[in-house]
Amino acid sequence: MSEETIRIAVGGTEGGTVDQHFGQAAEFLIFDAGPAGIHLVDRRDVEAHSRDGEDRRQTIVRMLGDCRALLVARIGATPKDMMAAAGIEATDAFVDQPIEQALAAYLGAGAASAGTEEEGPLTPPDFGRFRLLHAMLRVSDMDRSLDFYTRLLGMRVLERREHKKNQFTQVYLGYGDAAAPMVLELVFNWMRDDPYDKGDAFGHIAVGVSGIGGLCRILAAEGVVMPRPPRSQRHGETVVAFVEDPDGYRIELVELAEGAVAAAE
Repeated sequence: MSEETIRIAVGGTEGGTVDQHFGQAAEFLIFDAGPAGIHLVDRRDVEAHSRDGEDRRQTIVRMLGDCRALLVARIGATPKDMMAAAGIEATDAFVDQPIEQALAAYLGAGAASAGTEEEGPLTPPDFGRFRLLHAMLRVSDMDRSLDFYTRLLGMRVLERREHKKNQFTQVYLGYGDAAAPMVLELVFNWMRDDPYDKGDAFGHIAVGVSGIGGLCRILAAEGVVMPRPPRSQRHGETVVAFVEDPDGYRIELVELAEGAVAAAE
């Protein structure tokens, strides 16, 4: 644990889990974490802190202005950016975890906002444990693309998902099984009628990593653009982040489970 006392806000109920969404929480619990342990020091009611004509998100940012971080179950890109502009790192990477466990995990992970020269140099990641996972392409006709990649190129469908809420089909293909060194991800957006240009058909390259929190601290220190800091996916517990290479191409960083890392070695 850090030698300094850090103030962290949490969207949850005392003795419970990190289960409140940023935009829905009526109050936030305030904890001080330091050498003496983790202690609840305040409860802040959003309505009680509101001002006439002030956006609710602005109220929350203002009333949490003395906090270093915010742990919530879910937060959108805009309020996350608002928090970051105020010097507060907001994360939903600890959704549904017991609050004290989440706080300890956050402090132990060395979140991006906590990295300073006084804490010592950043530790380089173990690149030997990284591996390419997949490349994603958007396609205009899934059946036609599947016929090409399976019948003509001999790939097999490894996994298929129909996302009704977001209206797209997602298919992973490759040679061998899902644990193959790299696979191809095809995405068909149901509401798109026009064919893709080659430039906007490319989605991203996915890289499996270990220690995603520390890696993202290093990338942030190097000035790497990070459209999505590390957090859990909505449809699973895997922690992912998105960064951009010097040309603006997106790279998805996926925290590998221990079993997956071992299989890749």
